[in-house]
Amino acid sequence: MDIYQQKGSKNRILSNEQILQVQEYVINLMENIGCKVECEEALDILGHAGCDISDMNRVRIPRKLVMEALESSPKEIEVFNRNGELAMMLKEGNCYYGTGSDCNTTIDLESGERRLCMKDDVARLARFCDALPNINFVMSFGIANDVPRGSNFIHQCEAMLLNTTKPIIVTGYGRNDMRTMIEMAGAAIGGIDKIKNAPPLILYTEPVSPIVHTEMGVSKGLVCCEYGIPFIYIGSPMMGGTSPATIESTLVQTIAESLAGLVIFQKKQPGAKFIFGGDATVMDMKTSIFSYGSPELNVLNAGLADMAHFYRLPFFCIAGSSDAMVLDAQSGFEYALSIYNSTLNGCNIIHDCGYLESGMTSSFESVLFSDEIIGWIKHMLQPLNFNDESVALQVIDNVGPGGNFLMEDHTYDNYMNTFYFPRSSNRKRFETWEEEGSRDICSILNERAKAIINDHKPQKLPEEVKQTISAIVEKHRPDVN
Repeated sequence: MDIYQQKGSKNRILSNEQILQVQEYVINLMENIGCKVECEEALDILGHAGCDISDMNRVRIPRKLVMEALESSPKEIEVFNRNGELAMMLKEGNCYYGTGSDCNTTIDLESGERRLCMKDDVARLARFCDALPNINFVMSFGIANDVPRGSNFIHQCEAMLLNTTKPIIVTGYGRNDMRTMIEMAGAAIGGIDKIKNAPPLILYTEPVSPIVHTEMGVSKGLVCCEYGIPFIYIGSPMMGGTSPATIESTLVQTIAESLAGLVIFQKKQPGAKFIFGGDATVMDMKTSIFSYGSPELNVLNAGLADMAHFYRLPFFCIAGSSDAMVLDAQSGFEYALSIYNSTLNGCNIIHDCGYLESGMTSSFESVLFSDEIIGWIKHMLQPLNFNDESVALQVIDNVGPGGNFLMEDHTYDNYMNTFYFPRSSNRKRFETWEEEGSRDICSILNERAKAIINDHKPQKLPEEVKQTISAIVEKHRPDVN
């Protein structure tokens, strides 16, 4: 097979020929099947661009508009932290990792009980992620179930802004939510006028599969176009439920759903900071869940990555998530395989690290475990560099056959930088492990997580800024009741 080779990924699954086939199927779907557009502003944009919008249930988007949108979309996107420092450069070869959003339940760090998630849990989880070396951005990782109806996304945004300096990824119900969150982020960084040049947040939004572009999903992206905010707009179909029951069909549909958004947003604002991708997987036919741990999800991620590199668009995907109820062997292998594959895929934004129960539950230990896995994978994928220092022939000659290298200066000078030292994994001998209480990795992670949440103090915002953000939250008008 003709293997497709290009920068950005070591895990190609599509050949050159297949990539072009996928592209033709995507264009066919967009031109001849069309999509439903429920947002009036988006319909108007598409109509003025030359689409037939006489039937909002079958808006057909010509190939020419897709190619124009791909041409005008930025190939690199800068994302900043709360201090105005460049934190993520979304481009070929760069991978960044973070949590997911909106888990309805969480596993209590102290009691170990699964319970409803509250605003304080979102704040504590953001503060916890602020301390983790391999977590680059923060999503809420929980729903604030104890705030007024329709305002949970606003309160989750506040909890993140006050408890981490890292970039945050937000979502919301509609335009009012988005404008309020932009105003909050502007207050945190010293003025809304700084947002365009140094955005500290990214929006996550999506169509409804199959191929429906809603007012709620599109309108938030349109607001981001006005303010220069980066935003993710991706399809999230379930094979057999909201997409056909084949990987090939689901891949094509997911791409078409995302690219229809690309056309809308690039026609609204050429150069809009659009992030491509997909949250595509199977609907488990026994339980009807959206499976986060399935092999099909990883195959779809790889196919979407091939297309992202072909389009030269920044790319967003799922990894580090599991269908397991608790942190166990199942969650461990599902975390590790998906994070490894998404890193090989060259995905720029790898989210959902630490999800349990198919995206329903979060825990401190699970995101800490994901952070360890990410560090392990980063170490494993470091490029090799062959030179006279790294290939120590003179040292081998000095030691000679049958010797050892323990006392060599070369060992002392190199082992700290070249060996990986796990923080939670166990490498002790059995007798030592038994003497120390025969503890498994879950208890070790729990102990480490408690130490981090007790000891880590994130950089605080000035009191007047906190009061300003609180006032913005108070005056917010929800998009839904």
